[in-house]
Amino acid sequence: MLETGILEQLKSVYQSLENEITLVVAKSHHPNQQELLDLVNGLKSTSEKILVDESSELTEAPKLTLLYQGQPTGITFIGVPGGHEFTSLVLAILNADGKGKLPDEMIINRIKRLRSGIELRTYISLSCENCPEVVQALNLMSLFNPSFKHTMIDGAVAQDEVTKLNIQGVPSVMSGDKLISSGKIGLVDLISKLEQEFGIDESVTVQSL
Repeated sequence: MLETGILEQLKSVYQSLENEITLVVAKSHHPNQQELLDLVNGLKSTSEKILVDESSELTEAPKLTLLYQGQPTGITFIGVPGGHEFTSLVLAILNADGKGKLPDEMIINRIKRLRSGIELRTYISLSCENCPEVVQALNLMSLFNPSFKHTMIDGAVAQDEVTKLNIQGVPSVMSGDKLISSGKIGLVDLISKLEQEFGIDESVTVQSL
């Protein structure tokens, strides 16, 4: 449950929201499921623009996806985004509505030109101080590139995957079974890495903001 002080701060942060953001929670029997429900309902209480819905999907670990005006944003959280990752969720809601500190036009255009169909997973630890920067960068890419999908995964609720993929540290960004990036990296460097790995689509028309 979010503390009263945090809820009051979030009410101020989310005053600027203009459109609806829906937090969709999958069904799960995981012991942390109630914690996720408490978290999203706390967020819902801070703004009439934040809605909560429960999907029919049944998952092993708690799973949260974001919709903007009823449409997918490409942003998913597996595990409860608490600890350092709480900020990632708070910003994802704000940024989805075009609010908060956003990249400049040149960076946004580079994101839009990334090759379509990129789907990445970032394995994190909730105590990791470097993880949120990577998660937030990839979430931004999901918001500005309609075909880009990003999932944050708390390694603590996906130990089998972590072992199978031989993940040695966090944050680890994966595309399928391939490690794309490991450790601290900023937005611009991450975009460059993805441009090299996946290529760019020159046919995409970008517009001035």
